[in-house]
Amino acid sequence: MLAVVAGFFVATLAARWNDVISLKWRLEPGLFAAATALLALSYGLVACLWGLALGRAAGTRLAAGARIWFLSNLARYVPGNVWSYVGAVELARREGVARRTTLAVMALTQVLSVGVALLAGLPVLLAERARLGRPALLGAVVVAVAAALAALFRRQLLALARRRLPDLDPADLTPSPATVALLVVGYAVYWAVTGLAFATLVASMYPLAAADVPLVVAAYAAAYAAGFLALLTPAGLGIREGVLVVALAPVLPAGPALVVALLSRLWMMLVELAGAAVAHLAARRRARV
Repeated sequence: MLAVVAGFFVATLAARWNDVISLKWRLEPGLFAAATALLALSYGLVACLWGLALGRAAGTRLAAGARIWFLSNLARYVPGNVWSYVGAVELARREGVARRTTLAVMALTQVLSVGVALLAGLPVLLAERARLGRPALLGAVVVAVAAALAALFRRQLLALARRRLPDLDPADLTPSPATVALLVVGYAVYWAVTGLAFATLVASMYPLAAADVPLVVAAYAAAYAAGFLALLTPAGLGIREGVLVVALAPVLPAGPALVVALLSRLWMMLVELAGAAVAHLAARRRARV
């Protein structure tokens, strides 16, 4: 699958190579530094949101939850799309958190994060549905239907879970309304900050009007949601970039948009890796104390 995705991008880049080299590319260090700082801030925010959710469910420290998020999230790029869950479950278990509690927290945070991203990117998805082939809209419908069914058959699902796990406490899987509301607001802020970081990155490489920033922010949220819902490649690799190329069409030609999409993936991976390294070093320092 990864080979197919890589081949697709190479072929697309080759076909658009004239568009790429015809532009006067430049990198403005100030804007690039600002974009990186915003991205680091957004990663810190989303890690804290996950740590907050885990803390409210299991009483863990916020710093421990954030560290688990950073370290386990790196496994998203391993083929299989399950290793980040496995990593989070095992790291949280070392903090005394039951596996089912960690899985419930991961499910809650993923649903809320992707749901807010879909809402933020909905204008772009609707505007570009013809060229996107409506896969993202179909994914949104699937998520909405699944959420509605889960709410409708909540008692039956809990009864089934109790039969399989007699010692199950429904409170382990049912967050409080206050927690859900806090996470929704937090994820809205997160998508605004991370989208602004992406828009600043674009502006550091290609002229971007201030009026186009909201579209770029929404495009990034839409691309993330589409990549997550596709479930075809690790961390939406290839899917996210493809949707970005289409969604950025009103702002960037296809060739430059593809280059920006590819470079942004590498940029985000490096910042995420740096965050994981900082979290790991902080944990080791605390262990020594």
